[in-house]
Amino acid sequence: MGMTERRIEARVPLERPVKVQCAVTGRYISGQTDNLSHSGALLAVESPSLFVPGQRLKVGIAWQRGQVVLDSKQLADATVVRSFALGTHQHVAIRFDRRQELAATA
Repeated sequence: MGMTERRIEARVPLERPVKVQCAVTGRYISGQTDNLSHSGALLAVESPSLFVPGQRLKVGIAWQRGQVVLDSKQLADATVVRSFALGTHQHVAIRFDRRQELAATA
């Protein structure tokens, strides 16, 4: 029996640096995107504890190569849909509160 597709929109494979802020603790964690859509993303982050479904985050994606500093106004509100550990990393599937423009550039 196959799994039912839960995504609203197709994801595009795209690796970009990402900054994740826990809405409760304010703590920042770095990582990178694995794939993106207008409505969500799969992130790979280094964190000793797993994010849990329903957890609120703010997510900043470095759209341009070499972009290091992200302004707090560039962080998008999101919710963790699911997460799983993979070695020293965890993969976190998120859903954005608002549709995102995929403004990736080379």
